Amino acid sequence: MNAQFATIHRFRQWPQDESEEWGRALVADLLGAQRPRATLVLGRLDGTDGAVLALWDEAAEAAEAMRSGDGTRWLDARVYRVVEHQAGAAMREKPRFAQVVWLNSRGGEDRAEAILRAGRERIAPAVQDVPGVIDTAVLRADDDSIVAVTLVTDISVPEAMQRAIHAAPLLPWQDPAKVNDPDRIDVQRVLDAHLRADVMAEVRS
Repeated sequence: MNAQFATIHRFRQWPQDESEEWGRALVADLLGAQRPRATLVLGRLDGTDGAVLALWDEAAEAAEAMRSGDGTRWLDARVYRVVEHQAGAAMREKPRFAQVVWLNSRGGEDRAEAILRAGRERIAPAVQDVPGVIDTAVLRADDDSIVAVTLVTDISVPEAMQRAIHAAPLLPWQDPAKVNDPDRIDVQRVLDAHLRADVMAEVRS
C-alpha cells in the first residue's frame, strides 16, 4: 500500500450482493475519472455502513477526491498522510478482511507522536510475523487523528494480532497509566481491492 496520501470516504449500507463488480461501480461513482494508486472498498460485518479507502501519490489528487461523492449514500470524507507502512508475512495474498483502528480522535500532537512511536517500536515488531497479515498503513490527519489499516487473509487474524500485541512488553519509556488505547477497532470485509495497472507491475517486479 505504498503511497503518500490517503482519503477515506464513508458510505451508507451496501446491498446483499457484495460482488467485486458492485465495489468497482461504487468507486467509479465516487472518483469518476480519477485514478488513485489503489482503492479498497470495506464494509462493516453488520452491513450498516462501509468506506472506500483510496491511496494517492500527490496531495492535489487527494484534495480533488474530496469534492467527489455527492449524494445521500456518502457520509463524510477525510484526507490523511501515510506516515508508516509495513508489509506482513502474507504480503502476496489476497486481502479478505481489514482491521481498522481509530486513534487520537480528540487530537493532540504529543499524543499522536507517542502513538506513532509505540506503533513503530512495539506494535509493528509484534505483528510482523503473524500469519495472515498482508499489509499495514498508518494514516495521520491534519488534526493529528490517526487510522491504522491492516489487510488480512482471514477474519481470525485480527484476534491473533491482538494476542501478539498484548504479549509484547511495554517499552521502557511507556507509562502503563498513559498508554493510548484505541478509540475504536473495526474488523471489516474487503468487498473489493484494486491496484492501478502500473502499480501492479511495480509490485510484481
